[in-house]
Amino acid sequence: MREHATDIESIIRESGVYVSTSSGVSMMPMLRDRRDTIVIEPVTERLKKYDVALYRRGEDYVLHRVIKVLPDSYVIRGDNCMAKEYGVTDREIIGKLTSFYRKDNKIDMGGRAYRAYSVMICAAHPIIYCILGIKGTFRRLFGRKHK
Repeated sequence: MREHATDIESIIRESGVYVSTSSGVSMMPMLRDRRDTIVIEPVTERLKKYDVALYRRGEDYVLHRVIKVLPDSYVIRGDNCMAKEYGVTDREIIGKLTSFYRKDNKIDMGGRAYRAYSVMICAAHPIIYCILGIKGTFRRLFGRKHK
């Protein structure tokens, strides 16, 4: 998301919701770049593990998953990212993903299917990145033959 820093915040403050097409690959496979519609609502309480928070990093908006709740901050990471982000505070959180649409299907972030997906993607994260790292090493070592 590369909109001006006050645009999304103003929309959420004035209308209570922000609806847009997803942008970026950091939350794949859950959110597909420019193919899914996200619904962001204001935060009314502290976030919980597995919530997907919208926050600002510099001038950019970031939509990533809370993987750990600390007394005064959060540890956050995109589902498709290696690096964890430490020290994201409640002051930086603009809103949270409450649902998204894949084609005409609404995915509710409060449902059992989403909860199961969140637990699975967080638990599998180290294994997935180990496999991808091995795959990348093989590509670098053996390369692909170009015709």
